[in-house]
Amino acid sequence: MFSLMLKWCSYCQQFKGETSPYDDLSVTYGLCQRCESQHPDIFASEVVRHSEFLRHVYHSLYEAGRRNDLPSAQQLVKDALAAKFRPVDILLGILTPLLYKIGEQWRSGTITVTDEHEFTAFSERVVDLIEVSMQRGKTRHRRGLPRYFLMNAPGNTHTLAIRILSFWLKDRSVCTPTVINHIDLQKLAEHILEAAPKLLLLSMALPQQLDSVVAISALVGELPADARPKVIVGGYAVKSGLVTFVPGAELVTDINLLGTSD
Repeated sequence: MFSLMLKWCSYCQQFKGETSPYDDLSVTYGLCQRCESQHPDIFASEVVRHSEFLRHVYHSLYEAGRRNDLPSAQQLVKDALAAKFRPVDILLGILTPLLYKIGEQWRSGTITVTDEHEFTAFSERVVDLIEVSMQRGKTRHRRGLPRYFLMNAPGNTHTLAIRILSFWLKDRSVCTPTVINHIDLQKLAEHILEAAPKLLLLSMALPQQLDSVVAISALVGELPADARPKVIVGGYAVKSGLVTFVPGAELVTDINLLGTSD
C-alpha cells in the first residue's frame, strides 16, 4: 500500500518535505527550528490555529477536486496565500500529495479512470492559478546555475509532476530547469551533448515504463564521461515502491533531496 507522510511547520506554514516511515497520506505538524525557538509550546492556541487551517486547506482542496469545484479551489488558494503560504509549498505540500492519493485510489479500484482524469484536469487549473501568483512574486535568480533536464518517461502522459518540479527548482534556485520531450534516443543524446545538463530527471508514472527508462539510462551511460549527466528517476512508480531499481540511475522519493545532489 502506497503511503506518504508530509512535514509542515505549523506556524510559518512552510512545507518541509517528506519523511519515513511512509505511514499515511496525512500531514504531520511540528515546528521548524526557527519557529520552535520563538514558540516553544506546540500546543499554544496560536500554533494550533495555524495547524487547523493547514489541515482545512488540505482536505478542502481534495473535496473541491472531487466535485470539480474550481471556484472553491480559487478561494482556498487565495486564503492560503493570505495566510502566508508560499505558492510553491501549496504545489509540493498539498496538491502533489493529493495527486498521489488519487493515483493510489485509481490503482486500488476505488475510483474510475474518468475520476482520475477529472481530478488531474482540475489540478492543472489549480497549478495555473498558483503560477500566476508565483509570477507576480518572482525574484531574479542568480546566474551560473547548473542545467537540469526534466523529462517524462516515454508513455507517461501526465505533465503535472514535471511542471511542478520545474517550479520548485526555480523557486529554490537549485538549477536552470529545462523540460524536454524526446522519444528518439539519438535526438536525446544529441541534445544532452549540446546542452551538457548536470542531471537528467525522469518521471515514471507506472512500472510498464521501466524498459524505456532503462534504455535512456543505458544511453546516458554510453556518453563520454565529461558530458554524461547523472540520471535520477522519480514519480509515482518509484514513490509507491513499484519500481525499486534502475541500472545506472539513482531513485529519489523525496523531492528535497534534489537540492543536495552532487
